[in-house]
Amino acid sequence: MNPLFNQNNDINAVTKELKKSSLSFSNRLQSIIHDAKFVKLVHRELQLPLIANERCGLWYVPPNERVNTCYFKSTDGHTNVWSFSLRRLNLHLLPIVNENGGIIVVDSTRRGKPMPDALLKTIPIWCAVVNTIFFGESPDGSWLRTPLIVPRSEHNSIEKLIPKFVENVKELKLFDGETNKLDKPLIPRFFYPGCASEELDNDMFNICCVSVSKQVPVHKTIATRGDDGTMVSFDYVQGAADDHELWVPKSLVRFDANGFWQVLDRLIDPSIGYIPSWRGDDELLNIIRGSIKSDTSSSFEVQTVGGTGIYFGSVNHDVSFDELPFNTVILHDGIKVFDKDDSSTKQVNQYHIPNNKKGSNMLRSLMPKIIPKIDLSSPILILCGTGKDLSVGLVLVLLCLYFNLDWEKVDEAPPINKNLIKQHLGKLSNLYKVNPQRSTLQSINSYLFSNI
Repeated sequence: MNPLFNQNNDINAVTKELKKSSLSFSNRLQSIIHDAKFVKLVHRELQLPLIANERCGLWYVPPNERVNTCYFKSTDGHTNVWSFSLRRLNLHLLPIVNENGGIIVVDSTRRGKPMPDALLKTIPIWCAVVNTIFFGESPDGSWLRTPLIVPRSEHNSIEKLIPKFVENVKELKLFDGETNKLDKPLIPRFFYPGCASEELDNDMFNICCVSVSKQVPVHKTIATRGDDGTMVSFDYVQGAADDHELWVPKSLVRFDANGFWQVLDRLIDPSIGYIPSWRGDDELLNIIRGSIKSDTSSSFEVQTVGGTGIYFGSVNHDVSFDELPFNTVILHDGIKVFDKDDSSTKQVNQYHIPNNKKGSNMLRSLMPKIIPKIDLSSPILILCGTGKDLSVGLVLVLLCLYFNLDWEKVDEAPPINKNLIKQHLGKLSNLYKVNPQRSTLQSINSYLFSNI
């Protein structure tokens, strides 16, 4: 065998091991802690409400410091696929902006660039569309604002699409009424480690887009000062929190951003504000396992759909039959309903569907079994793992089949088309942070159109 081949294999093995070490669990947590300190600095400077962009941004803002969350996806800002999402309207942010003069949206990216496309382009598109709807054409000719790191050619291509995005929103009448009134136009501002400071404009509402992670090469060891001035060094991971399902150890059931903030004080040395260098991954895992509370007192959260008698929400723990207030549909494969009372008239139907794309596709085949069992003459509660996806899909089916756009029950189903579904979803999005996956919407479309 060629000795050079063996040597290359050895080098590849060493490189792989080094990469694995630099991306260790402890290095990721250290990197998140480091970047969260940047958020505190920006917040102290700007004095505006903190909004975490789901999902990555949640890791950088403690729950008690978040005024709210939002969902701007980078895919809506990717080159040549720019979009204004009618599923992710984020209209719940407008009252917060009106009241406080602006917001700080926190996110990160692991892709070797200073900012994610969600902040670079998706939010600027959102601001431009909202401004056009409320204030008409900009005095400067365009409401679109992007930073210099977005090529001007790309900026100009996006700018040409804004009128079409505005037309799509107006067709759905999502901004009718006084609910979403905006007092001043929105202007995006851009912040990331090492950038020049931006002046805020009091004549506009400042939407401050903050990317928390430093742009670094792979395997970059950094040295930083702890809270007490002590030097701390570790292998820094840019955008360390991104896609946590891929790097959180499988043994840490339900460890997410909120779990991280729940146990952080037990992981760090309080004098330096970082994890001690001698504390390895195994010890961190043991501390986390012993610290995360299994809070079953609040097994689910519920939202109401106007006066329809339909309720929906999330469930993440085993739940007692008595806790469920009335007839319930559960779309979840990881929980149990215990102490079921066979003498009760209350109906609880559980469908073992995973809360992911596979589950969204499964919903399509299960819908003909689920819908006939739902009796809307009494209240119905629909639960899934997030309260934003599968349960919302089922709610949309019921609204399209049995209610008009004012959410009044009708005897005859209205003509069903994609616009009707978008209008009901837009109305829900106006009230709650719902975000059904594309595959969930495809499943409900398939069901509704097959029943026309």
